[in-house]
Amino acid sequence: MPTPKKEATIGELTELLQKSQVAVLTDYRGMSVATITQLRRALRDKGVEYHVTKNTLMTRAAQDAGLPQLEQMLTGPTAIAFVGDDIAGGIKALNDFSRTARLPDLIRGALFGPSLVPADKVADLATIPTRPQLYGQIVGTINGPLTQLVGSLNGLLGNLVNTLQNYADKQGEGTTADAAPTDNAPLAESTLLPEGDVPLAD
Repeated sequence: MPTPKKEATIGELTELLQKSQVAVLTDYRGMSVATITQLRRALRDKGVEYHVTKNTLMTRAAQDAGLPQLEQMLTGPTAIAFVGDDIAGGIKALNDFSRTARLPDLIRGALFGPSLVPADKVADLATIPTRPQLYGQIVGTINGPLTQLVGSLNGLLGNLVNTLQNYADKQGEGTTADAAPTDNAPLAESTLLPEGDVPLAD
């Protein structure tokens, strides 16, 4: 049974998996503690958390997070970069470090949503827009049709108002011409009743 410390680590890893946009698995063999610290600092600037972890604990965390497929990539020494909203920035930072540190096998693969991404396709994730950029694209896409819809509705409402106003004007003119009494003529009893009502018999 895991110790309380291991359970706490599993809980932390589970939470990181659940809130990350991408989890990039790396192989840290050949990296010194100083090199890992340097990479961690470079990734932190992009909002990425980098954790060296035991595969057994990561397997438990993946199961708890509902992502058991991650276990397929948990082979050998593993460190995981948990990428937040800035996917492009995080992936680029990892690729740049792999190149400058001469660690061609640094990236083992990634988990993007429920999908496993092989090592040679991880760089493609850098083309994914950030969440604010994605929202902007969505708003831009729907803004044009919405503007047209509002314009059409305004036009229809304007026509309806004009039609009703013309009808009201004609009714007013008809009432004035037909119903206006002369100065000497007495008002008929039915004139005082609402239109369509019949006077009650005595």
